Amino acid sequence: SSGINAEYGEKSYMGRIQKLEEERTSALVAPDNMEIGVGERAEEIINQIKSLTAAHAPQQTRLQYERDNALKRCIKLDNQVSALKSSKEKLTGQVGKLEEEVQSLRLFYNLHQSLSQEASLRDQYDTQVMELTERLKQRETEVLAMKHENDALAEMVRRLEKQLSFHIPNGHHHRQKQSSSSTSLGTR
Repeated sequence: SSGINAEYGEKSYMGRIQKLEEERTSALVAPDNMEIGVGERAEEIINQIKSLTAAHAPQQTRLQYERDNALKRCIKLDNQVSALKSSKEKLTGQVGKLEEEVQSLRLFYNLHQSLSQEASLRDQYDTQVMELTERLKQRETEVLAMKHENDALAEMVRRLEKQLSFHIPNGHHHRQKQSSSSTSLGTR
């Protein structure tokens, strides 16, 4: 089978060479014929190009339509990308503002906590001051009561001394009076 192919290939090759040789010879022999042949050949080529162009015209129209649609989609996508970039910039600005607000709120919250603690401490202090003031008033009341009681007892002692001075003879009376006056001075 390879021998047949080789033989066929050789014949075909030889046939081509022979055909080219004939064309060359006819070209040398008849230059006028050649001009006519070249013109005809050129017309054939032009007709082939026209028929190919006509055959490919619907495909070119379809490709042009697809290209136009793809271009429109690209423009639309580009506009969407621009809109998204703009939205992103706005959102980034809003995020920045929100972060500032969060920082401010944290600061206010910490300040509020400090003030609340201070208020709590102030309330505790006020409560302690009130308790101490109340105790002080109680002590003052007790001291005042004791002073009144002491004054009353001192008055009783003076009365008793007076009564006793009438019952004791003169010599003793004078000594008793001195000792009672030194006692009453010491209590004051």
